[in-house]
Amino acid sequence: MIEFHIVALFALLPLCLGILQTGLLLVENHHIDHAAFLAARQGAVKHGEAAEMRRAFAQAATVLFVESGSPVDRGNVVARVATAYTAALADITAYARFRVLTPDAAAEADFALRRDGERIIPNDSLEYRSGSPGSRSRLSVQEANVLRIEVSYCRPLIVPFIGPTLLGALRQLDHDAWNQRCYAAGRVPLRSVGVAPMQSDFRVTS
Repeated sequence: MIEFHIVALFALLPLCLGILQTGLLLVENHHIDHAAFLAARQGAVKHGEAAEMRRAFAQAATVLFVESGSPVDRGNVVARVATAYTAALADITAYARFRVLTPDAAAEADFALRRDGERIIPNDSLEYRSGSPGSRSRLSVQEANVLRIEVSYCRPLIVPFIGPTLLGALRQLDHDAWNQRCYAAGRVPLRSVGVAPMQSDFRVTS
């Protein structure tokens, strides 16, 4: 009996808690994949604006912030969802990083032009534009009109006891600066890539 309790305490319990926490992170990662896609889709119609993509990501991730202390019904659903969205946007602002993978600076140098006082990568008449690759990006203007964003989001560990153990191991194994920031906050980084064809001119901000 003593040996069983020792094994249960020091082996089985951490294993079960670790499996539970990993399962929760996998579910959250599914939601974040969906949110990244919706953020890319919003950016595709809003000139690649970072603020628009962040808001779309927060809207899709709102489900992760709905409090479960009481049931959602017709009388409280609007207030509960509004509160969850506010919490999602604040958390994402503090703990998420958005990077535009394409079009990148090389594609901007190849294809950006000035229109109405702004530098943009044109999205109009793509079928009639040259398909030759740019000298810097090695992409065609059609390929440069595919928006790809990477979202890195630090998510908290909520299962008791196992969190500090996982964070301690990850700190030793992963030396990425952004990830270390997540670990210092008691969170782990989840990454997702969203892809959508541009439906508007990509606005160059740099």
